[in-house]
Amino acid sequence: MSMKGAILVKNGQTTTCELALISNKLAFVAANCLDFEPNSNIVDTASTYQVMVSDGGTGNVGTFTVASTQSHPKYNPKSFANNVALLRFDGGDGVQWKNYIAANPNDWKSEFYVKRTTSGSSWAMPQVQESTGAAPAECANASPIYAANTKDFMCTDKFTTASQDGKTCASPFGTVYGVADPDLAVAAIYSHSVVIGDSLCSSTKVYSYYTILSNFLEWGGAVAGSTIYLYTPDMNYKNNDNPNYVMNDPSGDATMSGLLIGGDLNNQQGEQVGPSSVEQPSSSAIPTMSSVPITQQPSSSPEPVEEEPKKKSNLTTIIIIIVAVLLLLAIIGYLLWRKFKRRPAPTNMGTQYNNNQYAVGGQDYAPEYQDDYDHNTPHLNNRIISQDEYPHDDAARRASYDYDSKNPDLMR
Repeated sequence: MSMKGAILVKNGQTTTCELALISNKLAFVAANCLDFEPNSNIVDTASTYQVMVSDGGTGNVGTFTVASTQSHPKYNPKSFANNVALLRFDGGDGVQWKNYIAANPNDWKSEFYVKRTTSGSSWAMPQVQESTGAAPAECANASPIYAANTKDFMCTDKFTTASQDGKTCASPFGTVYGVADPDLAVAAIYSHSVVIGDSLCSSTKVYSYYTILSNFLEWGGAVAGSTIYLYTPDMNYKNNDNPNYVMNDPSGDATMSGLLIGGDLNNQQGEQVGPSSVEQPSSSAIPTMSSVPITQQPSSSPEPVEEEPKKKSNLTTIIIIIVAVLLLLAIIGYLLWRKFKRRPAPTNMGTQYNNNQYAVGGQDYAPEYQDDYDHNTPHLNNRIISQDEYPHDDAARRASYDYDSKNPDLMR
């Protein structure tokens, strides 16, 4: 497998940010190595980037201009969740090559933590440290995003050293390779560290975190419109195929105090995280209900003296209102009863129709009768028909019905 590596150059200056090369056209980099527009996930185009590529040793492949950058849409610059970005660069058309990404941690016999450095256009030999053990237990206490996503990060308390201003400072590794003898492939890139101390040059412990790339290969391939090759000796292995994969949000704050740093560590200031270093009052200095005897409460406290009369006054007011409403309803009911009692009994309607004449609305109306009206005669189409004419089957009834002036549904 190829050990080709690369470092990001920003605005003409080399950074500490190492890349996971995909091919001579594409590479993964930590998103916190890029500059962003204020309060945005959009990369600031005012900054320029280049990719400086090594042959895996001290040889220089070349320095290439980055044509475009794309950070993960759910990158969180505060927690460092989804801390990945994709770079497109012109690596030349003369020699085509590709790198594999180690995808399955179950394949790895160990991990190689690698640190690359340059001096001008020259490369130093990579510093490599092998790790076969589990991550330190303190990793979860120092970084909430790691605690919520242990399968998306590697964590180690190992580091190299570098000289800065005459001081020997801790220097986190830049990339991690998964080793499946005899092969190896890049698996993760540096994300952030929690420094126990004031800086990398005055630290007592450093916990460094590396974003595992396998869950972001589908996202990278979708953005690039290109295939990203993964390495695994297990032919039955199935990698995460969700291009919208995102990490879990951290559930709380760090329980260990430290300095949070990430991205380009040149002139890195960092941010203090974890519990405050200000001494809190001891629990014995804060009285609680269980520690204060009840007899210590002053008996002349105004609250219990005033609260009881106030409750009685409110209750009396409610009772008076209820009684007044009931009396008013009783009076209204009595007046209505007297009014309806004096009304004459209603006249039978059938009697009116038997009279020769009756009054409606102050006018006289004489009832009209049809002497030859036969109540047993069926009606159809608003005319009288004889018994012989009456259609007895449904088809005849529908045929004799006037569909132009009647609703046919009424006949069904």
